Amino acid sequence: NLNDAPTFEAMPDTVAAEDVLYSSAMTGADIDTEDSLVYSAPDIPAWLTFNDTTGVLSGTPENSDVGFHDVRLTIDDGTITLDSAFQIRVANVNDAPTITSAPDTVANQDQLYISSISAIDVDIGDSLIYSAPLLPQWLSFNDTTQILSGTPLNNDVGDNPVTLRVNDGTVNV
Repeated sequence: NLNDAPTFEAMPDTVAAEDVLYSSAMTGADIDTEDSLVYSAPDIPAWLTFNDTTGVLSGTPENSDVGFHDVRLTIDDGTITLDSAFQIRVANVNDAPTITSAPDTVANQDQLYISSISAIDVDIGDSLIYSAPLLPQWLSFNDTTQILSGTPLNNDVGDNPVTLRVNDGTVNV
């Protein structure tokens, strides 16, 4: 009795999204019913794991994983090993910028107040736009240098609401 090669019945999805759990399975078959199939994943990216019992690839890619990743999966029936090589593309998902500074929240009457805001965005290519949609009259904001400055006077004593904003082209923080 000649051994027949196993076959791939279903292959994992080839697209994943950054920061979203990816879980997809490979299944195989063999018309030689006495053959036991062994699944393996000799080549997978670090963000993925492979369950050799279920044939499931799973993992959550991060921003640094955006792009294409080589994958090689195998089915072995004890005599014949079948390989499948493909790529999984991790699609970028916009991440909101993160404000990395905390402006001073206390200003003294008749003294120059200076503070600044800074932010980062892990998405490559995002340009950050700074703004100050809410400022008291005595305070000004330079959106190029991200510096908040001004001198409060006697009639400015008390709480002065301030809103500083960073936008990455999609999200306001």
